[in-house]
Amino acid sequence: MKITAWLLISGIYGSLIFSPTGTRAEEEITIRVSEDADISVERFPSPGNYLVVWLAPEYGFRPSHRTMAKNLSVHEIEVWQSNIAESLFLPQGTRSLKELDGKYVADVIEYAHKTTGKKILVAGDSYAALSALLGAHQWQQRKHTDSYLIGAILFSPYTYAYIPPLGQEPEFMPIVSATNIPIIIYQAKNSAIFGQFDSLVDRLQQHKNPVYIQYIPQVMSLFYENPPTRAMLENAKPVPAHIRNMIALLEKHEVPTHPIPLESPKKVKSGIDITLKPFTGKLKPIPIRLKDIQGNTVTRDDFTGQVTVINFWATWCPPCIQEIPLLNRLKKKMAGLPFELISINYAEEKDIIIDFMENVHVDFPVLLDHNGEFAQKWNVISYPSTFVIDTDGKIVFGVNSAIEWDDPEVVKKIKSLLQGTGI
Repeated sequence: MKITAWLLISGIYGSLIFSPTGTRAEEEITIRVSEDADISVERFPSPGNYLVVWLAPEYGFRPSHRTMAKNLSVHEIEVWQSNIAESLFLPQGTRSLKELDGKYVADVIEYAHKTTGKKILVAGDSYAALSALLGAHQWQQRKHTDSYLIGAILFSPYTYAYIPPLGQEPEFMPIVSATNIPIIIYQAKNSAIFGQFDSLVDRLQQHKNPVYIQYIPQVMSLFYENPPTRAMLENAKPVPAHIRNMIALLEKHEVPTHPIPLESPKKVKSGIDITLKPFTGKLKPIPIRLKDIQGNTVTRDDFTGQVTVINFWATWCPPCIQEIPLLNRLKKKMAGLPFELISINYAEEKDIIIDFMENVHVDFPVLLDHNGEFAQKWNVISYPSTFVIDTDGKIVFGVNSAIEWDDPEVVKKIKSLLQGTGI
């Protein structure tokens, strides 16, 4: 393990429930936080002295979340899982989590301690990391005399204000720079944002609060895929015991009673491209030395003399799948011209890709980026991401989402890169 350390609630009722996977949540609690808002909580009780308030990510809780909660309860850590956006009838997605101010999370933290007397941690994966940090910040603002909040547990946190244009550095939400509490991060090494992880940690620990890091190999997330892969199950197995041990370390650090001032929330916007855009980054094409799906080594050291399109994708990415037929048609329209289309799969096992390609026709080479390191060198943080390289070997267009690659205007732009070549 690598350790980085600079070192109102008015009512409640409940009933027995069962999760969709059969993992038993002893009761569903409904907390009245205002006259017109109730927050639902699935409770996994435990006789221990600690309680994790676990916030749902943008895609909601998955069976793996509930399995982890049950396993934490076995290790004497009680868990309360809450999908606050759903309780407030907000759309499920990143926008809702970015726009929540942390008030409701702080309400749940207060109620959890009031009713159980336990020490509290807040947790969240993906964009729910924002909910956890904002809730802790709001709790700090209420100036509690009893310091029962220990810190936060984040799983592969996503904290971007928006997805940046291809080649640009991301902008983080204001709460990242306003956090001064102890944190444990379980970071999946195959996560799309792994290349930016060090930048995130630098910002999270700028106020000298401890940030402890445990890297998780072989997976993009402990929770995203459903059903979970074997690698997810194997990597998740030791986490509850590890958290139990890490809590003792977090307790050695105090949560500051005064929060760092929080900048005004940034206007939530989308940085997702809807058409081919000029590339504004400083990145130069990186030589390719990867194996393809047949096991052949593909080498590209020189990108001059032809137009090259390099597409980063994954089978778990719906937009990636949607644009495959469009890329097939682009290749067909460029037939006979000095043009090459190469796709690079992000950090998936070859067998998964082969099974996928039995059902989806892919008319261009598929190269394997087994550990995701090649995509990180290209500063790819969203999927699909596609680079268009001109005949001089310069990246001139880029797109950080799926677009209509066979659209006449897109094809015209790509063909225009061949002007002056005698074609």
